[in-house]
Amino acid sequence: MDLIALDAQFHHERQCLRSFFRGISRSRNGQQSLGAMWLFLYSFYCCWHGTPDAVSLRKPKLGDNEMAKPGPITVCVINLKGGVGKSTITALLSRYAFNSRGKDVLAIDLDPQANLSQGLMHQSYSTFIAQQGGTIVEVFNDFLPPKPGSGGTQPLTADAVTELILESGDRRLDLIPSRFDFSDALTNAVRPDPRILAKFLSKNFKSKDLILIDCAPTESVFTTAAYHASDYVLIPVRPEFFATIGFPLLAESLANFQRRNKAHAIEVAGVVINNAFYHGGNDGGPEKARAMASIKQECATHGWHIFSKQMYHSRGYPKLMRGDYRYSGDANLFWTFAQEFFDHIGL
Repeated sequence: MDLIALDAQFHHERQCLRSFFRGISRSRNGQQSLGAMWLFLYSFYCCWHGTPDAVSLRKPKLGDNEMAKPGPITVCVINLKGGVGKSTITALLSRYAFNSRGKDVLAIDLDPQANLSQGLMHQSYSTFIAQQGGTIVEVFNDFLPPKPGSGGTQPLTADAVTELILESGDRRLDLIPSRFDFSDALTNAVRPDPRILAKFLSKNFKSKDLILIDCAPTESVFTTAAYHASDYVLIPVRPEFFATIGFPLLAESLANFQRRNKAHAIEVAGVVINNAFYHGGNDGGPEKARAMASIKQECATHGWHIFSKQMYHSRGYPKLMRGDYRYSGDANLFWTFAQEFFDHIGL
């Protein structure tokens, strides 16, 4: 904070204190009633903190837990490099937000590999595909294709493309699944509208607390669609050779989006280290140390926050993705990152 700002803050606080002690003095001299004294105390509080209405209407900002954000917080999980744990992180953050934070959650699978869908739906995914259930493909097409006895194409509805994963009272963990022909089904047709996902979510899911989008590791119209729908970007990375190969591409992708969409406030929430090494031991040795130095340098260049909690290597992640919490080993340490992440974005 510069000297001018400090001086202004000091002047403001001095005026608050003067008002407060003037009120006390008048009250002691019997010139003010007890009710008036309370009015002075309230005025002092408002002078110092702002009125209650003013506090609740302040613009939400990253990491401010006291701010009530209208509508859901939407986060896209992305790195323009494959194999960094995007689907795992999206699935586990979704479950943690629902189970431990008491949030109403929507997860979206925007990757043709459909790993998030398979992880959350588990064995029911094969049946879902065989029955030709609604997916993200229908969201981008903006209609439901005809089925036997359906009377032709049908208007798109939220229920037609969401699968229930968990439910508790009026809260749900819902999924908009993907399918393997997602990319071909859309890119071989008319170019999709990159804003259609954002429009669909704003129309149908304003009551959700959190929306998480699992993105593909290649830039396309679907990457832009994720940006249009998102408030924040979460970037997973593994501390290994070529760890940061996707960082410059992602930074350029975000910069290009922001230049074309100046009114859209999208921020990088931070970078999470998907360790790839077991907790303890030599913590990855010199290979990880070299990779971490590169990661820190790139993050400093772009002004990206690095979360202090890491994901440690574990064979328990697939079990956690499908909701099996038995014998998950070091995968249980994921919840320490999840807590840090949600505290950071103020959810």
